[in-house]
Amino acid sequence: WAIFIILSFILVIAVFNVVGSLSMLILDKRKDIAVLFSMGANEKLIKRIFLVEGLLISFSGAVLGLFLGYMLCILQLKYGFIKLGPDTSAFIIPYYPIKLYFADFVAVFTMVFFIGMVAAWFPVKQIADKYLKHRLSDNLKSQ
Repeated sequence: WAIFIILSFILVIAVFNVVGSLSMLILDKRKDIAVLFSMGANEKLIKRIFLVEGLLISFSGAVLGLFLGYMLCILQLKYGFIKLGPDTSAFIIPYYPIKLYFADFVAVFTMVFFIGMVAAWFPVKQIADKYLKHRLSDNLKSQ
């Protein structure tokens, strides 16, 4: 559990990457958002589009990371790449043992998805607070 908590903190730090990329995507797509508004899209739909984009980034990262982690564990079990030390004659097995639990994979996926959802929600809230309300007020003034 200690390693899980440490890796969760690392994930929280890495999630700033997702927040930054979503924020840049929102800034880059301002003209597209304006086109969507002119086609009749409301604020809720636009927020949902960017929220789903963030969730897709988190989901694909979680699935890819779990797959690569599983493959690394299988390779460690079969070939023993990570040795216990330079002199392995004192140990029964010369490499670090690994035991895979399905619950660990579920816990990691849940943590990544939860943190990813929070990371996707933050830029969407920012766009709603800054750009969309400003855009709606401009539309009301022009009418």
